Amino acid sequence: MASPLIRLSHITLQVSSAQKTITDLVTKYRFLPFAARGLDGTSPCQVAVRNGGAVFMVNENNRETPKGSSLLYDWPVPLPSADTACNISYEVEDVPGLCRRLAGEGCRLLVPPTVLHDDGGSVSYCVVKSAVGNVNHTLIDRTRYGAPFLPGFQMLHKSDPDPAGDVTSVDHVTYACPQGTTPRVMDWYRRCFGFQHFPLSSREDPERGFEICGPQIGLRLTSVECPGHNEVGKIVMAESLPQQGTNQIDQFLQHHREGGIQHAGLATPDIFKAASALAQRGVLFAGHPPSYYTDPQKHAEILCAGLTPQHLSQFGILLDSSTGNAELAEEDRRILLQVFAEPLFSKDSFYLELIERRGARGFGEGNIRALWRSMQHMIEDRTQKQQEGAASH
Repeated sequence: MASPLIRLSHITLQVSSAQKTITDLVTKYRFLPFAARGLDGTSPCQVAVRNGGAVFMVNENNRETPKGSSLLYDWPVPLPSADTACNISYEVEDVPGLCRRLAGEGCRLLVPPTVLHDDGGSVSYCVVKSAVGNVNHTLIDRTRYGAPFLPGFQMLHKSDPDPAGDVTSVDHVTYACPQGTTPRVMDWYRRCFGFQHFPLSSREDPERGFEICGPQIGLRLTSVECPGHNEVGKIVMAESLPQQGTNQIDQFLQHHREGGIQHAGLATPDIFKAASALAQRGVLFAGHPPSYYTDPQKHAEILCAGLTPQHLSQFGILLDSSTGNAELAEEDRRILLQVFAEPLFSKDSFYLELIERRGARGFGEGNIRALWRSMQHMIEDRTQKQQEGAASH
């Protein structure tokens, strides 16, 4: 089926303190608040922030917040800790027709088709519960709306803010899924939104996904995309493999038992410039052992890409290329650059990733292994520091 999704609109962060989260996103990650509601306390506080082409909606959800039904364009997820990413909103056309089809597929509509108006026109939307326990999707039709954001929000600037920033779009989101649930999740996205399997490796088994095993790693990954709709972004589903010991997926599921959004990959045209700007503002990036950059094969691969190991290691940036053939023309070399930032919340529940694609569409097995290990080390370091801090008190 053709996908009804046009593009990814925004990702919702449900938090206990909007002020703290917004402060971190602004001061450290160079996001700009541009629309808000509820700042006077009469409704739940909802603030939209932007870095280039990536938009997050920060929703405050605590004991003093009015009931969740008064949220606009969303519905809260019930979690012991409020701090999480919980909604991927997409732009669509014909919200009522799409809702009827989703209901026919057995989907649960949390918010039925709703129309809101202001001087900019009208917007219709609905909220549907996804096949992943702690993830909702808001489906928005804004084809009859001419203002910069959405009805019900007050613009914080007189005009639409300059979209220039470190980020061009949301490249992908990654779900942490309970073991054995990925086939059901994939089927739901195929039936409801027209996503199709996107192989992460030529060796991937379409039925089992892409399995990576080794010391301190047991991971199954599967990815889906909407062909012809690059602005929708990919969805990656991650499961831990049985009998591999506790890892970052299992730790995430301790707070999101039915699964949820583990991280979002933000596409950037210049990962070195973006990482440098964020590091200067205090963002910590997941480091990698020196052996990653001194390995002879990786060293040659980095040089072939026209880069230096020293340049990459400064921020812990990983490189994966489709070829190590130096004789190929530069335009024929497909290169992927990635780095993970520190967790945004204290429960290790959401990360941001910078990703630069130079012709590469996939993710790269070497990068996946290295990213996994770097995050494991970061989590272990944070856990140790928290335990030492608790013991000192």
